[in-house]
Parts: sequence; structure tokens; C-alpha cells
Amino acid sequence: MNEKLGRGLSALIPDAVGESTPNQGGIGVLPVARIRANRYQPRKSFDVEKLRELSQSILENGIIQPLIVTKSEGSDYELIAGERRLEAAKLAGLESVPVVIRSVSEKEQLQMAIIENVQREDLDPIEEALAYQTMAEDFELTHAQIAQIIGKDRATISNSLRLLKLPAEVIEMIAASQLSAGHGRAILMAKEELQLPFAQHILKYQLNVRQAEGKAKDFSLQENRAAEKRYSDNSRFLEQEFRKVFNLRVKVQESRGKGKITLEYNNPYEFEQIIETLEKMR
Repeated sequence: MNEKLGRGLSALIPDAVGESTPNQGGIGVLPVARIRANRYQPRKSFDVEKLRELSQSILENGIIQPLIVTKSEGSDYELIAGERRLEAAKLAGLESVPVVIRSVSEKEQLQMAIIENVQREDLDPIEEALAYQTMAEDFELTHAQIAQIIGKDRATISNSLRLLKLPAEVIEMIAASQLSAGHGRAILMAKEELQLPFAQHILKYQLNVRQAEGKAKDFSLQENRAAEKRYSDNSRFLEQEFRKVFNLRVKVQESRGKGKITLEYNNPYEFEQIIETLEKMR
């Protein structure tokens, strides 16, 4: 009796049955091959090492908590919750797993998958934000409604979704755990065109979130000053080079990355001189 309990819930279901399809809400066993991945699964990647650890635990103790599935078209079932357990069961070589079948809508299916992952902290900040975005866009839910479903406050949902406004390169840094969600919110404080350079600055100097928050506005000012100096130096260089070519007064005007170059001539002779110089340059 103790041996069976130690092997987990799957040990309590007779092997002789092979496959037992539970009634609605009841516990039964299904072949792994008949369970399809959840199309609304918010997690995009698995920690390989943790998956191996879970697989080893399943080999030793069985699957304690059954997977939740819903009936799909044909004779197959679609996973609602328990993707890590399913993947670990496959890795362990299990042919069947314990399940609970529920009849749910697409919205409920997504909600249950998100809730399980969020509660277990299995999602990275970008996966979590994308899951909330799906709930908002595909199911037309407000941030307040999502917060109520997930069990978090509205500001948390809104702040999570704001991360998706970052440049794609910064989003990838957060998804790869190079930067945290807190870093992402600090980066959003910088001007849009400076967000990627600021993210690279945070990585280079290994700033924590509080340091990044303190640096955000100052970084924008420093970059603007540096850019203005570069433009000023380049403008003077261009004026000198054009003077050498045309032997005329040249003025370079620049503002916010845009500008114009003006050649000044005082008589028809200097105008002809410009034309002759350009013809020689062809």
C-alpha cells in the first residue's frame, strides 16, 4: 500500500485498464500519444535541466498531480494545463498519464494555462506579457478583467504589457534573462531612440534595477549632449571640406538629425564656378 502511494497517483490506477477515459471531471488515464499540445500555451521554452529533474522525479514517484485536458476533434485530447509534466513524462518514457477531462471554452483554456504558469512562476516576463496580450486582443478583455482572472492587480498587468513596447532586441534580452522586467520598465523611461543603447549600457556596466532607474533620464541627457557635439563637429568638418572644393562660403545647419547645406555666391562668376567644379567631379 505504501509502495503504491510512493509511486504517485498513476500507481493507484490499475495497469490492466491500459486506458481509462474518465467521466467529466473524474480522474483517468490516457496514452501520451493522444494528448496534443495546448495551442494557447504561453510558455515558449523549457528549462532543459529542470525538465530532466522533473522527469527523474516522475520515474521515482509517478505523476502526483494529473494533467488537465479537454476533448478535441476526433479521438484526441488537447492539453489545458500540465505541459511540463507531459514533456517530462515523454522524457521518462511513460506511455500513459493520469488526466482530468474538462469541457472548457477557448478563453477558459487560455486562462487556465496562464494561471497555472503564472502561479508556478514558469513564464519569463515576455511570455507572461504575450499571454496577457492574447487575452486582451483575442478575447477583448480589459486590464482590470485580466487582473481579476489571474489574481493580480491591474497595474501589474499594465506594466507587464508595457514591456512589449520595447525594441525587439531589448525584448529578446529580457526573454533570455539577460535583463529583468524591472530593467525593462527602467528602459521605457528613456527616449524611444535611446532604449536599445540604454539596455546595452545596463548590460555593459551590470546595473541593478534601482541604478538603471536612476540612470534613465540622465542617460538621455548625456546621449543628447554627445549627439549634439558629434553633429557640431561634423558640421564644422563639412563646412571646411566644402570650402576647399568650391572656394566659397559654406554653411551647414543641423537640428535633431536633419539639416541643410548652403553654398553662397555673390556674383554670376562664382555661380559659374560652382557649375564648373561640379562638372569636373562627374
